[in-house]
Amino acid sequence: MQSDNFTPPASLREGKEMLKAKSDVVGNLFQECAVEDGYDYSKVKTLNGNPVKDYEVAAHIQALNAEVEDLGLWVADQQKAAKQHEQVNQHIKDATEPVWSPPQPEGGSGKWRKGFGDFFVESKAYSAYKSGGSQVSTMDIDAHGLKTLMTTSAGWAPENLRLDDAVLSAQRPIAVADQIPFFSTEQSAVVFMLESTATSGAQEVNEGAAMGESALALTQTTSTVRKIATTLPVTDEQLSDVGGVRDYINQRLSYQIRARLDSQILVGNGSAPNLEGLNSVSGINTTAKGSDPTPDAIYKSIRKCRAVGFANPTAIFIHPSDWEAIRLLRDAGGSYIYGSPAVAAPLTIFGIPVTETTAATENTISLGDLQGYAGLFVRRGVDIETGWTGTQFSEGEVTIRATMRVAMVWFRASALATVTGV
Repeated sequence: MQSDNFTPPASLREGKEMLKAKSDVVGNLFQECAVEDGYDYSKVKTLNGNPVKDYEVAAHIQALNAEVEDLGLWVADQQKAAKQHEQVNQHIKDATEPVWSPPQPEGGSGKWRKGFGDFFVESKAYSAYKSGGSQVSTMDIDAHGLKTLMTTSAGWAPENLRLDDAVLSAQRPIAVADQIPFFSTEQSAVVFMLESTATSGAQEVNEGAAMGESALALTQTTSTVRKIATTLPVTDEQLSDVGGVRDYINQRLSYQIRARLDSQILVGNGSAPNLEGLNSVSGINTTAKGSDPTPDAIYKSIRKCRAVGFANPTAIFIHPSDWEAIRLLRDAGGSYIYGSPAVAAPLTIFGIPVTETTAATENTISLGDLQGYAGLFVRRGVDIETGWTGTQFSEGEVTIRATMRVAMVWFRASALATVTGV
């Protein structure tokens, strides 16, 4: 915006000349005043032949700068107005001149290349517009009439952005370890005393008669801490260039360790380096399904835990294929025992929570009082570490490893049970 005392030149040409002249004067003054670290106005001794002080030089330069700014804004406005005026005149000229039609080739055998204007004039959209129809119309162009068809392969390939997160593959949820109490240990094994003999001699006796003798014996029992581990080689470039790859690797390796632990708690055979899984515990109660309905066989194992182990089962683990047969059981009238398919069936059997998991062995159901007579002792949780093996250092690779050290302890075998042949 020009200052209030600005006087416009008589023409755009005069304005351009004045702008150049004043800009040159300012530039020369700055050049004359220039020193190494700025400007020294005392170096200018005269202006227009008259001696001046340095503050007068500064005021003069400031005034010239203001005039140059005013002239620059005025010239820019005039140039913009002139361009708009030229465009308006061109539109008027285009609207009043007759439409040019190219001469037809001699003999009528040749073909003229059509442009978009030709297509529009010949289109139904233009005919409707001339007849007073809608001013907004759609024109279909026959692409075969053009020399080059712009397609995705010939033109710009569309730019597609990738989503931030990866879609993970189907993996079994962690379900078994959550049913067992966790304890920490600083030892390489969990050692405890197990009462192996408990014979009661308690009975009624007559005065002066011999009393019955009881027998008690303890056996030291050891459950060794075992390691579950996995590794993944990764290049330096992946770790450095891909955002979030570290978190992704840590999360997936950690999951794999915990999923393996889930499986080992049920099916580990106890031979090093395997954990001792519930199904492999010596002395647990076992029920063969035989011809019994599956719920009946499950209840018989529950009863054994209560009558032999004097424990109340807190969890039942069933493979989804085996639970399917239970969920679809019907009575003689065809009604679903576990409820209509229109409602969610309770995941319980005889009041005991059921966990469907593929960690369980198919055709075998595992159950027991895990809250009272089982413990998962953790020596080290899931540790994620990085290092080199072999020639990885010189090849720009690293190995990421995940490890976990735990001991699975079963304190009372008779508090556990399985149902086989489901």
